[in-house]
Amino acid sequence: MAVCGLLAAAALAGALPAASGQAVVACGPATTSTLAAIDAMVANNIYRGEEGGSETQVDLGHVTTAPDLLAAVGADNVAATAKAVARIVYHHFWHIVRLRVYDAAGRLLADVGGPYVIAPVDGLLHSAGGAQIGSFVMSVQDDVGFAKLETRALGDAIGIYLNGRRVADLGGAFPKVEPSGTFVTLGGVRYASETLTYDAFPSGTLDAVIAVPAPSAPLTRESCAAVEVTEIGRVAERLALRFHPLAANYGSFVQVVNSETGAVVIVRIGRRVIAGSGGPGPATLPDGGTVSYEGRLWSVFTFAPTPPARVYLLIPAA
Repeated sequence: MAVCGLLAAAALAGALPAASGQAVVACGPATTSTLAAIDAMVANNIYRGEEGGSETQVDLGHVTTAPDLLAAVGADNVAATAKAVARIVYHHFWHIVRLRVYDAAGRLLADVGGPYVIAPVDGLLHSAGGAQIGSFVMSVQDDVGFAKLETRALGDAIGIYLNGRRVADLGGAFPKVEPSGTFVTLGGVRYASETLTYDAFPSGTLDAVIAVPAPSAPLTRESCAAVEVTEIGRVAERLALRFHPLAANYGSFVQVVNSETGAVVIVRIGRRVIAGSGGPGPATLPDGGTVSYEGRLWSVFTFAPTPPARVYLLIPAA
């Protein structure tokens, strides 16, 4: 997998220097699996955000407090429930892609939304007096939407399979039947494959198969720890491209990168903090190598997408 940009290359060169007189142990054949592990972590973090992130919590509130829905469910009115569910799903400013509602006895009252949906969330419906009158299953993301989020962050082609059959793909033409093994061939190119299992709507599971490109030769000569740092940095650089203009959206950018990579993210101009996910950070931040902060050692990746501002990623050092 190619390193992204000169700044990334510089960060790689200084990410985890060996102790004086000690040679770096090359990651070598383990580079691909190291990259795949980082990419799987990012995809899993994206999934968790769709399942329980702040926007999902807000959308749950839209469902559980909807007066028309609660009145319809409380009256066991199928037509009124379907109308309320459609209003919620097709609301212009919310992102609920499917909503299934049951009465207190578990009888299905309404089911509105797309056919292939990921990350369902269960909830209960209560009357004004607090009695349970029904339940629901909701999702804020479909399979195609999840594939878009994964490719924006990672750039890896992805295929999604339900019951072994392809229901969505992006970045490459995946086979119709779910591939087995640790490699997949797309357009005549062989990739390492990472298969991740997630919840499907309204129940069961689906598989997301991620195609991880072969690493560059220079990357295989770095330590596996340096490979991890570089891959997380590459993701951050890709995510920076999603915000327009980035300089006016650093707060949101920092939260997304922190959520999807787990890195502490700090944006500074000199020593002035513009945005951060974990406090202001160390008084002095190097452009590479390691730094001590809050009682532990961190590897540093940095890039400057909107000079003079600079983005710093602090990643727990191996």
